[in-house]
Amino acid sequence: MGEIMSSAGNIIKMLAGIVIFVAGIVWYSGIPGIFVGFFGSLLVLIEGCVGLLLLFVGLIVAWMGYDDYNMDKEMAEGEKKEAK
Repeated sequence: MGEIMSSAGNIIKMLAGIVIFVAGIVWYSGIPGIFVGFFGSLLVLIEGCVGLLLLFVGLIVAWMGYDDYNMDKEMAEGEKKEAK
């Protein structure tokens, strides 16, 4: 009985995935008068992501610089302790 319920659950998941996949195709293929279409959606997506990309890349670069600064500081302190 457990195997039948598991199989039914898997089939439902597969059907849900197929429905979502088809909805994505319809969304990007563009139905005239309803959806903008692939290129319009792609342009909006790119325009929206550029600012976020710049924010995250800037944050990562600043974090790496801060981490390098702290590592250099710790190494200098370690060299001073070794010299004594």
